[in-house]
Amino acid sequence: MKLCVIGNKDDKSALYIYEESKKFKEISHSILVTLPKLYIEGYEKIMYRDKDITNYNSCIMHVRCDMFPFSYLVSNILHTKKVALSHEPKASLYLSNRALLAKVFDRAKVKYPKTYLALSPEVSKNIVSKFDKIVFKLANVHGGKGVMVINEKSAAKSIVDSMHSTSKSFYMQEVIEGEVTKLLIIGEEVIGIKEIPKQGENRSNIAQSRISLRPSDELSEIGRKVAKEVGALCCEVDIIEKEGEYYAIDVCVDPDLLMYQKISGKNVANILLNAMLEKKEETKARWDRILWRKLARLLPLPPYSIC
Repeated sequence: MKLCVIGNKDDKSALYIYEESKKFKEISHSILVTLPKLYIEGYEKIMYRDKDITNYNSCIMHVRCDMFPFSYLVSNILHTKKVALSHEPKASLYLSNRALLAKVFDRAKVKYPKTYLALSPEVSKNIVSKFDKIVFKLANVHGGKGVMVINEKSAAKSIVDSMHSTSKSFYMQEVIEGEVTKLLIIGEEVIGIKEIPKQGENRSNIAQSRISLRPSDELSEIGRKVAKEVGALCCEVDIIEKEGEYYAIDVCVDPDLLMYQKISGKNVANILLNAMLEKKEETKARWDRILWRKLARLLPLPPYSIC
């Protein structure tokens, strides 16, 4: 396998994957590049210096969601060149705007908080006036960032004015308070972490501590269903549990793999690379089937006789 790892700038997780890849005898060659160092040539090639990375047969894309549309175009070109990918092009499209996650969760048939979107300040204010407590989320960031929990209606209306005046893309959600679990999904493997908020905070991204969690079968199934709908071999899914019910709240395709490795004690990069080896074989088999179907339509049927 020839592997290209595409990461963010100063991406320690991407470096972790790359260093582990050099230990695999099945990987004949690997390269680590950052997305800003690439350029697209004629929608045919993806160039890094003098290298065309479409010549690699496998690619792990550990890039931020706000790199759309460049990340989407890169993954789409690699897909058409029959390169095995850590996530399909539709993942970049889905996660380009966090408001689209409502569609992901709906199609995956998992519960999620009631989500509201509006174009005008007046309509947005009418929505927030119905709640004593509401969540504002910026649409173009993930991983627990860009989240505000507002307890006062007057403050919520001020935020609506601020968001619209600065043309920031946002949406609103009902507040569901409960325990937050982060799931790292790599193929069929699911690794769980529980984040404990700091005192006085109800947001898991402001964590006092993190502990390893063995996810239940129900939790694992929710994570796998979301990953399948997003089209990701590897992703992180955030879930809130309230009164025995689970609600998916976020998805990320560039999770902090080192955090999961440290807390779980598992070599998650090794797990991902083994999953990529399987994905490469699946990708080759799928394109072979497509080729044979095309050939079957072109070739004449063999002669037959009626007895």
